[in-house]
Formats: sequence, structure tokens, C-alpha cells
Amino acid sequence: MTPKFEEVTRVQQAMWARGDFHRIGVSQLVVGELLVRALHVHAGERVLDVAGGSGNTALAAARRWAEVTCTDYVPDLLEHAAVRASAEGLPLRTEVADAQALPFPDGSFDVVTSTFGAMFAPDQQATAGELIRVLRPGGRLGMANWTPDSWVGAQFGLQARYLPPPAGVLPPAAWGTRERLEQLFAGHVSKLDTSAEYTGFVHHSTSSLFELFKDWFGPVATVVSRMDPEQTAAYTSDWVHLADQHNTATDGTCEIPSPYLQVVAVKPA
Repeated sequence: MTPKFEEVTRVQQAMWARGDFHRIGVSQLVVGELLVRALHVHAGERVLDVAGGSGNTALAAARRWAEVTCTDYVPDLLEHAAVRASAEGLPLRTEVADAQALPFPDGSFDVVTSTFGAMFAPDQQATAGELIRVLRPGGRLGMANWTPDSWVGAQFGLQARYLPPPAGVLPPAAWGTRERLEQLFAGHVSKLDTSAEYTGFVHHSTSSLFELFKDWFGPVATVVSRMDPEQTAAYTSDWVHLADQHNTATDGTCEIPSPYLQVVAVKPA
């Protein structure tokens, strides 16, 4: 990883540690369940969840009696994952790790997963290489990645207008296109299946959803913390307006379907 990406990683780590992403991620449990089902995770398989946050997908795999290690570079999120596993009586190992430099030997796992996680690492090529490296020959990789045309993709585009990303860092939603996946995994997978899925963000209103994100979602909280009151008011208005455009609820509440790309790949045997 180059010095440029190292600095971006440090900034991102502080950003994701802000607030408590668990308050947001817990609403997306279904994504992890669908992913491990598509991967046909079996009992006894060694599963690594990369950038796993508070453990949604790791727990889904553990419920299928796999031997699961959940990693993230935000220790507080892994503490949530451990508490959740304990509450369900599930064995789960956690370890602080960066998706761009995983601390595991080559071929350590039967299955590697990442749900809305590894896609945010700034060094996309290094991340893709690590996801494949730690898989055994014939192992399966599963990902859920926000698409550029999703509501979440649009929100990150809005964020970039107010807080431009560092030069040379590609947008995370690039992982949500088959074209980019084929570039990242060229020559390293024998099979690459993708399917369009969606998950919903439901709240009392689009305005209350913004308040939830502002308080607990690190990227939004970071943007707001760096702006003056006038800029914050403009960003808030733009954020809620964008949410209103995607809102499908007709009763004054909020239900936003946000598309993502489900990915299942196989490492050559």
C-alpha cells in the first residue's frame, strides 16, 4: 500500500469510528443472510468476514455452523459483534484487521465475505488481491456492494460535493459494477456471478432518517463536523431532498429501496 493510501486509510478509519455504525448496519441483516445462502456456506467451513462491522454477515455464517472470523479496523464495532454472538450463543472470533493487508496466511479460508465493507478501502486493487489471497484454491468469495445508481451511491456522490475525496481514490460504488469487478479480479477467479438485489431503509420520515445518520453514521457525521452552519443547512437540505426523491412510502413515513450488487466468485482450484 502506497503512502497516499496509508494516509487515506487513517482518515477513513477515524471517520468510520465516529458515531456508531451498528445503529445503521443492524437494519440490513437480510443482506448477510442472503449472501451466505447464495454462497452455500456449510457447517465446519472456515469463513472470514472482511470489514464486517458489527457482524451482520459473520453472524449469518455462524448460524450455519461455520467457523467464523469477523474482522474490521474499528475495534468498537467488533465488540458489538462479540456481544451479539454471545447473546445468540454462537461461537465467533473477532480480530482487528485492515482489508488492504489481512493478517492471515495464504489459503486460510474456505469462504471470504464482505458486505458493504471492503468496497470502501481506498486501495481497491490491493483489497481485491487480499480477498483472493486468503482463500484456499476452489474457495468462494461473496460480496454485497452498493451500485453507483443506488440511493447510497447517490448519497456518497453528494458527500463528495461537500467533502471532495483525495485525488486518485476511486469511488467505492465502482465495486458495484461488473466491469470494475472483472478488472479487479482478472485472472484470479474461475467464476464470477452477479445479481441485482436491494435492501430498504425505513424510518419515521426522511428528515428523521437524516438525524439518525447525522448522529451515528461516520461519513455523514464527519461531513457535518467540518462545515459551518450555513454549509450544514445546505447539506442537510440536499441530503433530505435526495432521500425524498428515492422514498417510496406514501403515508408520510420513509421507505427507501437501495439497490446493491450481490457477488459470488470462485478462486481457481
